Amino acid sequence: MKKVTILIVDDDISLSEEVAEVLFEQGYSVSFARTMRQFEEQVRDNLFDLFVVDLLLPDGHGHEVIRKIRHICSSGIVVLSGKLDEVDKVVSLELGADDYVVKPFPRSEFVARIKSLLRRIEIRNSPHQEAVSNLPEIVYADYRTNTRTRKLYAPFGDQIRLTKLEFDLWLIFLKNMDKVMSREQLITSIRGRDWAGYDRSIDGLVSRLRRKLSGLLDAEENFETIRGVGYLLRSRSD
Repeated sequence: MKKVTILIVDDDISLSEEVAEVLFEQGYSVSFARTMRQFEEQVRDNLFDLFVVDLLLPDGHGHEVIRKIRHICSSGIVVLSGKLDEVDKVVSLELGADDYVVKPFPRSEFVARIKSLLRRIEIRNSPHQEAVSNLPEIVYADYRTNTRTRKLYAPFGDQIRLTKLEFDLWLIFLKNMDKVMSREQLITSIRGRDWAGYDRSIDGLVSRLRRKLSGLLDAEENFETIRGVGYLLRSRSD
């Protein structure tokens, strides 16, 4: 089995070594980058499964690190921060971070978050998930979505009638299972980049879609609102 590789981007030597110790205990391979420049050198020559990123670096900001990571790969990103700043958290998640952890943190909780994220990444990057976009039919909780005829069917065969935008939105969630989608990402995917940031009607569109899928999404844990960030459709094992 391939060893999980993790890059810690943090100039705090003491804390990053403490984090590394926790990760070493789980059998992960850990490398360090103390600056933005070192981060760029590391990713130029290496592939990492997960990044642990501090927001404050001597030659840059963690948000720029997140942008660069998302430009080159879909690896996991955990942000470490010394304060619970709602703006920093929202921006980090909207840029593509998967989790936001405030220092100091209990070791057991940190390990649990890392393991949970690695499981989600495995699902996200699985051949099945990558092939979803090319499937003529996508089945989720016995609901069938025909991507060619653009029709959605309930388990007993009844068609659930969706508008064009509702169907587009549903397809985006299916293709991005287990990934938090910000409002800007949803608007850009549906209407194009020129609309991003100018149209707040996405919340109403999500609300209407949820009502039509109420039988499918009766539990909030399947179709979540991530407060201040966006929305998430979780994969199901049934």
